[in-house]
Amino acid sequence: MRIDWHSHVWLPEHLGPEWGPDYDANVGWATSAAGSWDAHRDAMDEAGIDAAIVLALVVCDIDLDIPNEYVAGIVERDPARAIGFASVDPNDPDAVDKLRYAATDLGLKGVKLSPPYQGFHPHSDAAWRVYTAAADLGLAMTFHQGGVFLRSGALEYAQPVLLDRVARTFRDTPIIIAHAGQPWSFETQAVMFKNPNVFTDLSARFGRPAQLASILQGLVDYGVTDRVLFGSDFPTYRPADCLTQFRALGDHPPAGSPHIDPALIEDIIDNRPLSLVGLAPTTH
Repeated sequence: MRIDWHSHVWLPEHLGPEWGPDYDANVGWATSAAGSWDAHRDAMDEAGIDAAIVLALVVCDIDLDIPNEYVAGIVERDPARAIGFASVDPNDPDAVDKLRYAATDLGLKGVKLSPPYQGFHPHSDAAWRVYTAAADLGLAMTFHQGGVFLRSGALEYAQPVLLDRVARTFRDTPIIIAHAGQPWSFETQAVMFKNPNVFTDLSARFGRPAQLASILQGLVDYGVTDRVLFGSDFPTYRPADCLTQFRALGDHPPAGSPHIDPALIEDIIDNRPLSLVGLAPTTH
């Protein structure tokens, strides 16, 4: 199956007074109005995507709230393709209860967390309660653990190496480090090497081919490419464009960059089944 392991849906009002304007100012080629259910469906059709992880996101401090219910709505509308991941903010005292509701009542299959956006240390007691609940509920965890565009983002919480303690404690819980953990991609590779429950997606990296070639070479060197996942970060990027850019990396690598085997690229695109992280395949 061809899986998009990292996509979003939202309405502009979900993004709040800070994140939405900053998104429009910093992204440029996409807008905060581009994340509708219909736009998601059309983009996945265009790229031949068989299934897509659709991520909620909530950040209490800046009133960013892409609701779990909204993500559950696209799953209900497109159950053959959409797999919903909830989001809770560990700073919310009701985070664990909200996560249980998202899993048991809404049927969401994972949880998206973002220490630099949500402003929590990955080793905090509040975060640990969320991890424990996710593990008990059998949820996969996706972390935005890397750089952020938001001025108020806390980069001191963003280094992927901080997830090593999480991975070695919750050894049966799949953990996906989004965006290859850039700019700390070497940390991501080291965490993956010692923790077989850790994966990474390449979302938002395809527009920087020299950087992506270096990241992939490191993943090859560490022998962890079987846990590297394709993801677009829709609506910031369209998956069809990402596929084109990814394949171009194998055919025409940037000057001075390592050569990436086109067979590996195709393998990452089409041979990373949902079962890798304990998710059941969608039914068509």
